[in-house]
Amino acid sequence: MQRVRYSCLWLFGAATLLVDGCRCNDEPPIIGVETGSESSEDTTESGINPPDMDPTESGETETETETETESGETGVDSGCDDGIVDPGELCFERINLVLGQSSGAIALADANADGALDVFVGQLDRAIVLLGNGDGSFASPVELASAGGVLGIVAGDLNGDQNADVVASVAEQDHVVVFLSQGDGSFGAGQIHVTGAAPRGLALANLGGSPALDLVVANEDSGDLSVLLGDGVGSFGMATHYPAGSVPLAVAAADLDGDTLIDLVLADVASDTAVSMLQAGGGFPSPIAYGVGSEPRAVALADLDGDDAIDLVVPNQGSDDLSVLFGDGLGDLVGEQVLLVGATPRDVALGDYDGDGVLDIAVANRGEDRLGILIGVGDGSFAKQVSYGVIAGPIALAAGDVDGDGVDDVLVASSGPGGGVTLLLSNH
Repeated sequence: MQRVRYSCLWLFGAATLLVDGCRCNDEPPIIGVETGSESSEDTTESGINPPDMDPTESGETETETETETESGETGVDSGCDDGIVDPGELCFERINLVLGQSSGAIALADANADGALDVFVGQLDRAIVLLGNGDGSFASPVELASAGGVLGIVAGDLNGDQNADVVASVAEQDHVVVFLSQGDGSFGAGQIHVTGAAPRGLALANLGGSPALDLVVANEDSGDLSVLLGDGVGSFGMATHYPAGSVPLAVAAADLDGDTLIDLVLADVASDTAVSMLQAGGGFPSPIAYGVGSEPRAVALADLDGDDAIDLVVPNQGSDDLSVLFGDGLGDLVGEQVLLVGATPRDVALGDYDGDGVLDIAVANRGEDRLGILIGVGDGSFAKQVSYGVIAGPIALAAGDVDGDGVDDVLVASSGPGGGVTLLLSNH
């Protein structure tokens, strides 16, 4: 598949510029940070270095503002600190939830049925859970022993008690560990389930046959997917394995062809493809590979253009861009759009970050220690990326409304020096 780069949609203020009949992205601006009464200042690619992004103490906040530059001009304060969000302006309050702990996986769900989203984080030798208070603040972490580094984490109700349980992948042990919520913020002892070699990406979905959630695991070293059917009481059966490219790192689940059965899509980093696996006959017999950018690391599925068909977003860390492939509703993914982002994009999260009812894209740009946001238009096109500083080494994202204001927020897991978790609360 030929990859074409287009330019560019500008969506700031009231004006929209359409170039060459296509709305997408060009070079992203680099955005500064505003702390206290200091105004933000952005820099361009003309040799000016961005400001240092040393993390603050845990729980300390910073106001992140976006600005935009053209032709090397210096940007000005976007005005987010005046308490007024102007048209075209996207503002976040930055809170460092966890510091000094390398974190490589993150998820959001309600673990104790209190209506507030909780945060689940995979770290070098454990998983942790931070119970949410519903206002953007969180309790101290609850530690879940994993006996190894957690490279993937997912949360969902596995036993029908309305509390989200946790599944963590431990690559060095070739298994996943299931922790059942006790409903009071605590979790039971871990249950081990064997997978393929070096499990990483995880997805929970009802694959059919029972109302229970089933587990899908992308196994990096064995080049396959493990499917473990849920029993509805918190456990899984033996894994069934399906060939899935060369080096699958991530997996997502949705109905791609409208037959009410859940299908799968994975990122194969070795072959520069996204692999679609349509469910048929109770299995996933015929993988279909779609060319994307260089070194795809993650996958996200949702309807991005309002046609009721599921579309795909893939971050490509080797080519510093995103691939957007549009579903036709019959199982095929077509019309790749390439969106330029920051250096070394590792993960994406889809959410409505500006409260307009349209899905936007958040991207973890590991190579520049920033979170990029691309605002969705609703027709499958996106505004030029704006970026916000986070803890060094962002590699995993989760999106959801953690403060109850009806607008999605972003959580960023970082594995760089110091590591930790950054919460960006949307001020819309």
